[in-house]
Amino acid sequence: MTNSSQTNKADNPERLSEAQRAVLQLEEEIFVAVKDRDAKALALVLTDDFVYRSPGHQEVARDDFLKLIASFPIEIISIRGEEMKVNVYGDTAVLTGLQIAKILDGKGEERFSAVMFTDVFVKRNGQWMLSLAHAVDLPQVPSQYLPKK
Repeated sequence: MTNSSQTNKADNPERLSEAQRAVLQLEEEIFVAVKDRDAKALALVLTDDFVYRSPGHQEVARDDFLKLIASFPIEIISIRGEEMKVNVYGDTAVLTGLQIAKILDGKGEERFSAVMFTDVFVKRNGQWMLSLAHAVDLPQVPSQYLPKK
């Protein structure tokens, strides 16, 4: 198996392998689908055995995850990935990163959230698909990712 690893998506993109670029592009599409609550778009890129895990919460299977995304009660104003790195091992890719989201909370106030995540992708029938998502909420957003005042 080949291990292709690069540092950050913002680093020299020409040095990334085709697989790394494809996985990073798919992750960006997933961010958009989550922001837009687009369960149909997500369904196309999740494996049948997809699982979402987060400490302190029950494991969420694919169909329940799609329902959760479609009915998410908080409005996501923007969402982006930082510090994203991809390691490719044949037909498996592991993407780690920091998700920064600007949201409207239940009181209509804007706030930011930060989530460290690991996404595991597998290549099925020539297409990269998300098989496992693991997320850990951070107690606060690192200051370098907040807007400058």
